[in-house]
Amino acid sequence: MKQLFLTFIAAGFIISSFAQSFEGVIDFRKTSGDEKVYYSYSVKGNKVCIDEKSEDGKSIIATLLVDLRSKEILALSHERKLYMKREAKTTERIAGSPKIVRSGNHRFIGGYDCEQWRVKNESENTEISYWVTKGNYDFFLPLLGVLGRKDRFAMYYLSIPAREGYFPIDAVERDVQRNEKGRLEVLQITEKKLDNNLFVVPKTYMQMEN
Repeated sequence: MKQLFLTFIAAGFIISSFAQSFEGVIDFRKTSGDEKVYYSYSVKGNKVCIDEKSEDGKSIIATLLVDLRSKEILALSHERKLYMKREAKTTERIAGSPKIVRSGNHRFIGGYDCEQWRVKNESENTEISYWVTKGNYDFFLPLLGVLGRKDRFAMYYLSIPAREGYFPIDAVERDVQRNEKGRLEVLQITEKKLDNNLFVVPKTYMQMEN
């Protein structure tokens, strides 16, 4: 009986471990033509800190602090030591009737087993291929919902059903002639404990009215 009880405890611990949300930092790069922009998501519970970084990664250009529960967004200007509240937005639906294909193709990217999903929309002359990995990335869909971004990478991704728990490691936007128009690439995923102070406005910053 004691052994059986310990087995149940161990099983419960394993289940709860897998159920934990992602905590750590995801670094990625967005490319459009010759322009490259570097970002990082720092995630802890319902809090997300989005940093736009310089190309060498040594300086932070701008920061968004996002509370997924309250849907509050704070935009920080580090140069001016100011912050302001931003309204959460509604993600727009993409035009036309996109064709969604889960190809079943798999490949390893940066050590992650990724599956290919494709969204093709002839009315917008666009196809985006996502390589996604399954994990404890339950923050990602609420984050896209709060940010309400109008770029196709976000809008097309949200058109895919049964996407909970997945995260795109690589995404390429092309026109229907297969010419590349843009790319998102995860550079590194680091799971680690983060300090709560990362998700609050520094005390020396002043609020700027909208």
